[in-house]
Amino acid sequence: MKTTFISTSALADANRATLAKLQARLADAQKEVTTGRLADVGLGLGYRAGESVSLRQEHARLTAITDTNASVSTRLDATQGALKGLAAAAQSFLGQLLAARTSDTGPRVIQGQAQSALSAFADTLNTTVNGAYLFAGINADVKPVTDYNQQPPPANAQAVGSAFAAAFGFPQSDPGAAAIAPADMQTFLDGAFAGLFDPAAWSGTWSAASDQNVKSRISTNELIETSVNANAAPFRKLASAYTMLAGLGVESLGQGTYQTAVDTAVRTVGEALNGLTDLQAGLGTAQERVKNANDRMSIQMDIMTNHIGALEGVDPYEASTKVSSLLTQIETAYAMTARIQKLTLLNYLPLA
Repeated sequence: MKTTFISTSALADANRATLAKLQARLADAQKEVTTGRLADVGLGLGYRAGESVSLRQEHARLTAITDTNASVSTRLDATQGALKGLAAAAQSFLGQLLAARTSDTGPRVIQGQAQSALSAFADTLNTTVNGAYLFAGINADVKPVTDYNQQPPPANAQAVGSAFAAAFGFPQSDPGAAAIAPADMQTFLDGAFAGLFDPAAWSGTWSAASDQNVKSRISTNELIETSVNANAAPFRKLASAYTMLAGLGVESLGQGTYQTAVDTAVRTVGEALNGLTDLQAGLGTAQERVKNANDRMSIQMDIMTNHIGALEGVDPYEASTKVSSLLTQIETAYAMTARIQKLTLLNYLPLA
């Protein structure tokens, strides 16, 4: 016959094993009280754990898109601000043109204003947000527009000078410019000069921007354009109007020819303003779509959060009760261990 060996040491070891299990359960229970969710989701949900994982992955995806949309909104807002600035400057320039058309000092004044407007135009189109050029299309790391007024004269200024010399036989500053007839100037402005602002010539001398606009995924199933590029027609028209009065030596022209240039510039600025309005409207539509997408995704994420909570959540009162019960059991186990450790046969041996 075999009997089980019983000793105070064996009893103490058994209590220590029980304490370890209770402490592990207490740690899980305290975690549930703190987080409000199951300490071990896989163990707690079993086969439904996959549903919880899928919901969390989709929630994380929507959160990432929402975060990206914040950057998209910043870029759209900055682009809208730049377009408003360009439109305001163009409108102001239009008023200056009308005032200077018949003024004796008009040619000199308007030439200086046009040069300033050209530099401001280039600065605006070269705006950056977070290190990326707003109007460069997908070439976001490349400065889109060359400043006409920089020194030495850039390719766009050289192209204007070459076209003028080819049409009239002398440079813009030549006194002979006073003899240019209004009709000849109109022919030049509508022909060779206008050709400098056609898409191909513009990309060759003025712009390094891409014709392809930036596209952004604003929801799980929406991919939209969220930028405009410097090659758009309104920008080319605006540059044409400014250059017309900044780079053709209007100070040297006769009154009639000067007025022909002014009238053409007025018409061109008007066309540019209409185009800028269209660009702003397109961006406004994109802004509205981003806002609507964010609203929809916010609702979806709220629903997912509630569903995840229903799956993984724990009753806070039940969890607190469980913690209290485990603490009581642990205290009892410690007390029993202490009592067992005090047991010794020496207490029961007769004294000699």
